[in-house]
Amino acid sequence: MAENPEELRRRGDLLWSGGARPSRGPKRGLSADDVVAAAMAIADREGLGALTMQAVAKEVGFTTMALYRYFPSKEALVDAIVDAAWGVPPERKEPKADWRTEVERWAWAKRAVMVERPWLGELPFIVAPHGPNWLAWLEWAVEALALSGLGAGDVFDMLHAVDGYVRGGSDTAISLAKAKARGVSAKEWMASVAVDLVRTVGNPRYPTLSALIQSGLDRDITLEDNFEFGLQRVLDGCQMYVESVRAKSVKSKSSSRATRKSR
Repeated sequence: MAENPEELRRRGDLLWSGGARPSRGPKRGLSADDVVAAAMAIADREGLGALTMQAVAKEVGFTTMALYRYFPSKEALVDAIVDAAWGVPPERKEPKADWRTEVERWAWAKRAVMVERPWLGELPFIVAPHGPNWLAWLEWAVEALALSGLGAGDVFDMLHAVDGYVRGGSDTAISLAKAKARGVSAKEWMASVAVDLVRTVGNPRYPTLSALIQSGLDRDITLEDNFEFGLQRVLDGCQMYVESVRAKSVKSKSSSRATRKSR
């Protein structure tokens, strides 16, 4: 079902208004921050699918109707907890570096948030308002990529590539974080994955995977190592593109100068 433009506008206004306020008189002992904190606690423990207005009301010890005085819908509450979960980007501790280093810092920081709040990866791909914190993260990313000297179109194209990797490349770490939130240890989670992989050994449906597993992967690597490898390869591609655009620009300028001299 298509999102109602007027409803989206109201939800956006709520995000940018500095915090939800009760639609009628104050409700003693309850605030919008209390509602957001309770909703985030539920999402942290059980995932976004467990988040309902009834569950939040039980968490804070108030009636469901009391929550609707602060957030007119569950969607509006989800908007609020998403922006709160992202938070303000971490304060810069190092001097500003080249574009590649700055993008690396952004990528690792974004991965950390997604692993800390794995339910952020459960959000449905629908139209939704974007709050001030989400845009602050976007500002950090485009500021870093703009240091390459490329134009707006190229900056956003590279952002699409890098952000896509950061999300996809964090899937396994996010899966582990979800398991831990439900009381599964890292050792148990890894053992479960190993059992599934062993099923491929000798199975004609997976000849290549079976052969690789049987050959032995004698490497002591972590999920962080995996992420770093992929991130560097994506940035290698972006760097090659940046250098090619710069080379074309230099060639074009040289050609223009030569043309002017020949006239």
